[in-house]
Amino acid sequence: MSVDITGRHIEITEPLRKFATDRIERIHGAADEILEVHFILTVEKHQRHSAEVNIKTRHDFYHSEEVSTDMYTSIAAVIDKVEKQILKNKERNVALKRHNNNPKGGEAVTAATLKEIEDALGERLPRIIRNHEMAAKPMSVDDAAVQIGGSETEFLVFRNAQTDRLNVVYKRKDGNIGWIEPEV
Repeated sequence: MSVDITGRHIEITEPLRKFATDRIERIHGAADEILEVHFILTVEKHQRHSAEVNIKTRHDFYHSEEVSTDMYTSIAAVIDKVEKQILKNKERNVALKRHNNNPKGGEAVTAATLKEIEDALGERLPRIIRNHEMAAKPMSVDDAAVQIGGSETEFLVFRNAQTDRLNVVYKRKDGNIGWIEPEV
C-alpha cells in the first residue's frame, strides 16, 4: 500500500504524516487490498483546513472531502467518512452474494411451468385475477367524472362519446380526478 500526501499551502510535518497513515491503517481491515492512498491537505483563508482522500482498492475507488478549523480533525473526519463508504459497499456486495437465487452456483434456472419457477424462487408470483366484466358505456368526460366522484371505485373505463375511443377517469391521491385519453 502506497500512501502519498500532498500539501497545498501547508508543510507536511512528520506528526501529520504519522497521524494520517495511522488512521489509514485502522481501516485497512475493513477494505480488502488497498493499493493506493492519496491525501490532499489544503489550508485556505480564515482557518479553513481541508482534507481530501482518494483510496484505490483492487475493485473500487473511494473519494471523500472534509473541511474544519483544524487539520487533524479534518483528517479524522475524512477517514471516518471514507470508512463508511467502504463498509456500505462491502455490505452491499455481501448481501448480493447471499441473495443469489441460482441453486447451482451460477447456472440459470430453466423451468417450464409457473409452478417450477415459484418453487425455484421460493415465493409466489403475482397472478392476474379477473374480478368482473365492465361495459365501456359511451359518455362524455364530464359525465364520467361525476359518476366516479359519487362511487367507491378508484377508476372508470368508458367510451368517449366525442372520439369513440376508450378513456379512463380515476381518483387521484390529491383528491382530484385524473383522465387518461390514449393518443391516436
